[in-house]
Amino acid sequence: MQLEIGALANLEIAALRNHWLRYYGTMAPKHMSRELMVQAIAYRIQEEALGGLSVLSRTKLSQSDTPLRAAPARVDRTIKSGTLFIREWQGKTIEVIANEKGGYLYRGSTYKSLSAIARAVTGTRWSGPAFFGLKEEKPRGAQ
Repeated sequence: MQLEIGALANLEIAALRNHWLRYYGTMAPKHMSRELMVQAIAYRIQEEALGGLSVLSRTKLSQSDTPLRAAPARVDRTIKSGTLFIREWQGKTIEVIANEKGGYLYRGSTYKSLSAIARAVTGTRWSGPAFFGLKEEKPRGAQ
């Protein structure tokens, strides 16, 4: 068991996906990180070798009054090629166009991110999505 778990870190992603199929009976999630896959497979190997949670632990978990919260729904923020971003900054109009390669064109130069453009415009570190108004503002006091 220990040798197999230790060897997981050195396996190629295809071999990890094969182990996932063996231990979970389904294909591995398409976008699961390699590190998480290694940890999940290692847990399943240990679970098979040593047993899962004890009856007492399972009972305590089922009786817990701590509510389980669902992860917030993801919003698709895919930016299509040709999207034009316009922002007024200190009396100047900032115009940025998304290109087909996932970059952004601003004043004849290509940038990897909106944040890089916001930094170039302001001279300080900004969240590009916030600078261009793509993030919803949270009410004061909200976390």
